[in-house]
Amino acid sequence: MNLHLGCGFVIHPKFVNVDLLAAPHIHYQISIDKLSPFEDNSVNLIYASHCLEHFPHAKVPKVLSEWFRVLKKGGILRLSVPDFDLLLNIYNKNGNNIDTILGILMGGQDYEHNFHMTTFTNSSAEKLLKRTGFQKIRQWQPNSCEMTTFDDYSVYQHFVGGKYYPVSLNIEAVK
Repeated sequence: MNLHLGCGFVIHPKFVNVDLLAAPHIHYQISIDKLSPFEDNSVNLIYASHCLEHFPHAKVPKVLSEWFRVLKKGGILRLSVPDFDLLLNIYNKNGNNIDTILGILMGGQDYEHNFHMTTFTNSSAEKLLKRTGFQKIRQWQPNSCEMTTFDDYSVYQHFVGGKYYPVSLNIEAVK
């Protein structure tokens, strides 16, 4: 079984879709930090794009532990989050204008769950994943990994000042 956590309106037929939003394609309308419908060691792959940052920083280790719980040994967590280092690059290259990164940094804030409560760099994400028990942590490239060819924020390029900038830290870890 493969889980697409925080799937929103992005659908892949080989995934079980989990989200708080109500939509016909959502298999489980639950919070992605409490995966009680899923047994321990029952999931091959978890894909979570731009949803972990919606949890308070202090809660992120518990969320990762829950995802770790449901993954089988050798199972893969494929994660995409806003990359603070990339956002700083955009900010610095565009006159230190906070408005150039505010939406990506803080979330769109246009509905109840669209608020970002934490941010990540490669090193901070790697530390959290290691503390949770994950191994073989590495970055992954969108559209080059089996089963995760989604048109979502993992591939999003932010347009500022006539130029497109990547914004995502795409990181993979193995249980």
